[in-house]
Amino acid sequence: MNIVFEYIKYKWNAKGRYGIHSPFVYDLTDKTFKIEIQKSDFTLLSETYKSLRNNKKIITIKDFGAGSHKLGNRRSIQQIFKISSSKGHYGKMLYQLSNYFQPKQILEFGTSLGIGTLHFHLGNPESQITTIEACPETLNFTREFLKDKVSKVIFIESTFSDFLNQISTEKYDLIFVDGHHDGKATLDYMHKLEKHSHNDTIFILDDIRWSDDMFESWNILQKSDKFNVSIDLFRMGILIPRKQQVKEHFILRGK
Repeated sequence: MNIVFEYIKYKWNAKGRYGIHSPFVYDLTDKTFKIEIQKSDFTLLSETYKSLRNNKKIITIKDFGAGSHKLGNRRSIQQIFKISSSKGHYGKMLYQLSNYFQPKQILEFGTSLGIGTLHFHLGNPESQITTIEACPETLNFTREFLKDKVSKVIFIESTFSDFLNQISTEKYDLIFVDGHHDGKATLDYMHKLEKHSHNDTIFILDDIRWSDDMFESWNILQKSDKFNVSIDLFRMGILIPRKQQVKEHFILRGK
């Protein structure tokens, strides 16, 4: 995938709120992406970033997904933090979505260092977050690192497939899929997650342009009749069933 070419195409096609006719998506752009991180939350996030950026602790990564194209299985915390997609601009989006929609139940596939987890928690501290991570050393580090920063978070060591095979009737209001980076696997997860979602569940897919097959899976999902709202934010994509709405696809500029 030529990521530069894809970004140029995205920028060319992306709209601001004035090019949107759907009231729901207009509000999403006009209200959600204008939410500012509260000062106390911003301070905590800044301190967290600094701590992770300077942490030279080495852990062994047990990677069940596509993995990093550059790093081996022995990585420092600062190396993992450097390539995390849930910080900065996209982390703020997670905070904004959690804050605006106030989901009661959040499912996160791919805990990593817990940066996304922290953004979701700060956006809505009342959310019950279930976060899944297959790598034991990563999960042990993150559970300890976040213990004084978050509440109402359940950390589960499991592959995504094993977790989906074990849960029964749970339904989630927001589902964040990040970690495997394989198009076929992503389609499989999304199929299995259908019974754990409802009409207003917000699905967030990370790294939709990670590879050609990830982007192909994104295009299959956004064209599916299972989701009437699909939003391309370049690195992340949002899918919502909303059966009461006419099917539309949006390429939006995040704030």
